[in-house]
Amino acid sequence: MSPTYLLKICTVGAASVGKTSIIVRYSTQKFREHYSPTLGTGFAYKKMNLGDNFVNLQIWDLGSQDFLERVRANYYIGTQGVMFMFDVTSWESLNNVMDWKNEVERNVDEYQALLVANKIDLVDERVISTEEGKEMAKKLGMDYIEVSVKLDKNVNEAFEMISTSICESFP
Repeated sequence: MSPTYLLKICTVGAASVGKTSIIVRYSTQKFREHYSPTLGTGFAYKKMNLGDNFVNLQIWDLGSQDFLERVRANYYIGTQGVMFMFDVTSWESLNNVMDWKNEVERNVDEYQALLVANKIDLVDERVISTEEGKEMAKKLGMDYIEVSVKLDKNVNEAFEMISTSICESFP
């Protein structure tokens, strides 16, 4: 019998980087065209097979507004993985990743991290190269992946990467 894992993953990052969209795309295979900020938190549940293991994912979408920081602290409890997201068309969103990492470190003792570069479909608007994204990930000690939630490119792979990292961290 294969083990079954329950994993808690949080998505964090600046407003409008695609945190809600990646969760909706992954859990429902749908894409939301219109931006609507998450006030508080959102939640999705997804089952997946990871090798010989069954994995149940709890995916938490944490609102990014500054005034929610105290509220977010409670939602980090039990987190095993964090997807730090940024938008490849926004230097500000990449620069904010360090602030998000600091917040997570204040609230979570041990976790696996993945830096997710979103909106790679916006080729003409892109300002952050793959190399620059990888360099930031290396600096922060995280794995790195580029996705297009809109085109459903590497979305499943991002969740597989973070889930694999979490499962491999178990004793």
